[in-house]
Amino acid sequence: MQEDSLKKRYSIKLFANIISGIIGIILIAIVPKALGPVVYGQFVFLQDFFMKAINFLDMGSSTAFFTKLSARHTRKELIAFYFLYSLIVLTLIFSFIFIINSFDLTSYILPDIPNEYIYFGLFFGFFTWFTQIFIKISDAYALTVSVELLKIGHKIVSLFLLLYFIYFTSFDLHGYFTFHYIALFSFLLILTWLFTRKSIFSKTILNIKELEFKKILKEFIEYCHPLFIYSVIGLIAGLFDIWLLQSTAGSEQTGFYGLAYSLAAICFVFTGSMTPIITREFSKSYEQKDLENMRKLFFKYVPMLYSIAAYFAVFISVQSENILLIFTDERFKDAYLVLVVMALYPIHQTYGQLSGSLFYATGQTKLMRNMAMFTAPLGMAISFGTIYLLDLGAVGLAYKMIIGQLIGVNIQLYFNAKLLDFKMKYFLFHQIYAILFFILLAVVSSNILEFSLPLFGFLFSGFIYTILVAIGIYIFPQVFATNRNEIKEILNKIWVMTT
Repeated sequence: MQEDSLKKRYSIKLFANIISGIIGIILIAIVPKALGPVVYGQFVFLQDFFMKAINFLDMGSSTAFFTKLSARHTRKELIAFYFLYSLIVLTLIFSFIFIINSFDLTSYILPDIPNEYIYFGLFFGFFTWFTQIFIKISDAYALTVSVELLKIGHKIVSLFLLLYFIYFTSFDLHGYFTFHYIALFSFLLILTWLFTRKSIFSKTILNIKELEFKKILKEFIEYCHPLFIYSVIGLIAGLFDIWLLQSTAGSEQTGFYGLAYSLAAICFVFTGSMTPIITREFSKSYEQKDLENMRKLFFKYVPMLYSIAAYFAVFISVQSENILLIFTDERFKDAYLVLVVMALYPIHQTYGQLSGSLFYATGQTKLMRNMAMFTAPLGMAISFGTIYLLDLGAVGLAYKMIIGQLIGVNIQLYFNAKLLDFKMKYFLFHQIYAILFFILLAVVSSNILEFSLPLFGFLFSGFIYTILVAIGIYIFPQVFATNRNEIKEILNKIWVMTT
């Protein structure tokens, strides 16, 4: 199977993410207002709770599946094995909810959530995760171009479906979950058709022999068993955060947190496109013992994507007031400070995903476990202090996420530097001056003129901000880990294409 180039795969994934980002913006503009902060907060809590529970049962196995399938495409028995594992995950999480319902523990574990929505949240979380498994298969087989084009069309159709639900039905949380089920199932069917056509799926794929099954099981256990403690710690720490917010501050504050996180996630439009592709390249290079290529990838893409995330995140933070006035109503006005802080979260989360992918690609799962044993309890202590003791609600959780991510990412960087044999001083310095660079330009552009209409103020400031950044990049190209010659080469290509 002929592979598309890394640039082509990134370009199409980026384009798909831009479309997804635009649709995501539309969803943010209509869904929270249609549901209201309390009901939207219930959805956010259920989504976060079940995704964290399922990620615990995942225990890094989906990443093991992706890296092993990326390294050797012929191992189709891995697909059969992982589908069986997915059924086990669904059975376990369903059994857990059934047990807590039987013992009347639901109100303690899932506070302020009507029982009728709990199973909706469970299946939504599972099929969201299962869809990502299909995406991993497509990335492993370098089918990124085909899948992303299909995803674009599917997203657009899904948007029209949601608009129908909102404007032509009595839209509530039940309707919102129903919309997600239709969207998820239809996308899974489309990908199943594609994988069958590409001979990735076949009738014989499920005929995995007992000896093969045991061999793969042993392989996955060796890869994932250090991640058991890592997953347990991650589950406890992750659920503690959202549970503490929900139980002490209520669904409204959880809704503010969910809204701020969704707006901040727009920053992943550009950077999120590259993470699975870079992980795949790390896996292939490590399989070939090519550490030099891994080092080049790390130096080229990590600082560049960090700065791209910072470009968006800083501007969203500075423009938080205008953004909330554009997308929400008076019920969400108290989410302002939450967004100011939360908007900065994707900057180091991007760094963490790219840096962390190196650990998965090289199988350093024990090291990940050991790092989590330090960072997770520290994060829980910060959450307890900011959410409960200081009673900061969603703002407190936002502070915790920023501080925790900053600490965790730089611990990862230390071990990445040891593995790839480079000095981390360059990366530390880059983290600081890149942020200061964007903060300065965002503040300047946002204070040139004041507009009575928030949308005009946001667009004008964004235009000025982009011009200032473009000028700044040419003067200080190191912010994007590039140089003037590369910038001139890109400009020349653009000039040739437009003339």
